[in-house]
Amino acid sequence: MSFCSFSRLAALFTLLVLAGVVAFPASGQEIPLERCDALPVMEVSVGGQPMRFLVDTAATSFLNLKSFSEGKARDVHVTSWSGTLATSAREVTLKEVAVGSTKLMNLTLPAVDLSAVGNACGKKIDGILGVDLLAKLGATIDLKKQTLHVTTVSERRASELAAEMHREMHRCLEAFNSSDEKEFGECLDPRIVLFSMDTELYGREQVIGYFRERYFHQKPAARLEIRESFFHPIGEAVWYEYEFTIESARGTLRGRGMAMCRKSEGYWRMASMHHSMMEMESSPTAK
Repeated sequence: MSFCSFSRLAALFTLLVLAGVVAFPASGQEIPLERCDALPVMEVSVGGQPMRFLVDTAATSFLNLKSFSEGKARDVHVTSWSGTLATSAREVTLKEVAVGSTKLMNLTLPAVDLSAVGNACGKKIDGILGVDLLAKLGATIDLKKQTLHVTTVSERRASELAAEMHREMHRCLEAFNSSDEKEFGECLDPRIVLFSMDTELYGREQVIGYFRERYFHQKPAARLEIRESFFHPIGEAVWYEYEFTIESARGTLRGRGMAMCRKSEGYWRMASMHHSMMEMESSPTAK
């Protein structure tokens, strides 16, 4: 693919994203919650068999002794909303517990009599999915939507990529604010594409020249602040939205847009920027 074709493709993709035409794949799992009287419950697969677990963020996880009768008896501490108490329970090892498509292997949990809980809501409760397992699952609960969100491996990887990219881009912000052209240039992909309301720039040299002419080596120094949001990792690239403010001798420039960073040669570099909106408040002393 030629450089010109690549640039136009990147620009088209950016515009489609901004217009909402391109959809990013949904991440994570949204598992519906049911009700047992006023208590939130959900289906959990244990060894391939469906079971009903109460979801309780104020308790540790444990099983219903009447659903899991095998195991070694021992003294355990059980935590619930009413406090922590010592009791005698069976210790049961489960080879596989599946919550949605996420599997937890070789779990050892205490089993106690949960008949009182089941009687209170009118259905048999096979166990309690407590705060310890919810943390392992990276789960969050939305009581308004009646769903439990479980973090997937791909979603966790996407979050790690976005965090890694964000950390590396901080040095680029410092390079801009100190007019360090060499360091700032290392933050740009050699084939970067930048679109603003009044210009189109292709390649690292054009982009550095643009910032050199407008912002670098001024007195007082120009200062950039940027706020990124809505990260969308795709492979070794991350698309995200941003808002920015640049204070300079020319005045205050505010804008927003979408950008793409990608990792190459072990470094995250800016590959595409599209300023979708900008407004300039001129300095009273600007010529």
